[in-house]
Amino acid sequence: MSAFRVRRSMMMTPGHHADRLAKAVALDVDAVVFDLEDGVGPAEKPRARATIGEALRALAFGRKERVVRVNAVGTPEIAADLEALPFDRIDALFVPKVESADQLRWLSRRLDRIEATREPGRRIDLIATVETPRGLLNALAIADARDRTSALFFGSGDYAAETGAALTDSALQVPRSLIVAAAAAARRQAIDAAFFTAVKDAEATRQDALVARQLGLSGKLLFHPNQVAVVNEVFTPTPDEIARAEGIVAAFHKATCSGEGTAYVDGEFVALDIALMAERTLAIARHAGVVSPRRS
Repeated sequence: MSAFRVRRSMMMTPGHHADRLAKAVALDVDAVVFDLEDGVGPAEKPRARATIGEALRALAFGRKERVVRVNAVGTPEIAADLEALPFDRIDALFVPKVESADQLRWLSRRLDRIEATREPGRRIDLIATVETPRGLLNALAIADARDRTSALFFGSGDYAAETGAALTDSALQVPRSLIVAAAAAARRQAIDAAFFTAVKDAEATRQDALVARQLGLSGKLLFHPNQVAVVNEVFTPTPDEIARAEGIVAAFHKATCSGEGTAYVDGEFVALDIALMAERTLAIARHAGVVSPRRS
């Protein structure tokens, strides 16, 4: 399975505008997603591939995850994407319109060959986009398809367009929850779409992000810089959550050192799965700079 990555905020940017790519990299986001798919018209895709390649080689990303949204498996464009991209500068591929496990198996086999011949030692993550009714009903099989798949992304815009559902909390609760359940069953992350309405409204973005976090989603794709700070805040653990996680990790470590497989913290039963969740909470807190590495 791929290593855990913090993905509170992922900024999507069309790949054919070099200035926008540079601006995205300068934002305080956990990941930048350079787009080759819907954000780029058919005539602009060759230029976008070249522009993304140049940006990946030239820009300083620091600890930001470098992600490229390729075109859908089964389209004529995906082969050109895989041929052109500099995989030594990419951490993950964002895969759109995934409806079956076979699509990810095909892409993973292609990446196996690319990594073996061009990038020995590297392993590219896959973030699978579920954005159709068929994809939603196959979400668990998609999440289980390949170990290199590290997250499911719920594309609520396309899902609503296909189903006629409204882009409201109540209308999206069931599909969001199914994505979370499928991702959790396969021990993957679940990432939510950006807030589409009034993207400059920080409070509206906050409320949408709070609902997503309460449902178990671990982060958001973003389209506008105004969304960054508030989304990072919502998906960063609170002081109370950090304190609880530290207590769980310490108690479980003490228990395992004494030969026990479980522990109790404030009357709560703690086993390995709870301890792993607490460790991820602390990893997010460290990434956000709200916990010193020495504290956990």
